[in-house]
Amino acid sequence: MVSKALEEYLKTMYILKNQNGNIRVTDVAQYMNCTKPSVNKAVYNLKEAGFLNYESYGTIELTGKRGRFSKKNIRNI
Repeated sequence: MVSKALEEYLKTMYILKNQNGNIRVTDVAQYMNCTKPSVNKAVYNLKEAGFLNYESYGTIELTGKRGRFSKKNIRNI
């Protein structure tokens, strides 16, 4: 189970993936009007929970676990 704040990050990443085809920390920070360190912390937590794959300075890749999450929760966007 993830927190509401992490859910918002996942929703944003889902939107950015559909709009841009890829997800970068900078894009998430701009979209959510927050700092890159905040996004990095969320990315680390979501990576640990298995929702995404990420290597420093690379793009964020959503995993299949995220797919099940988003189908259930994407209507709340």
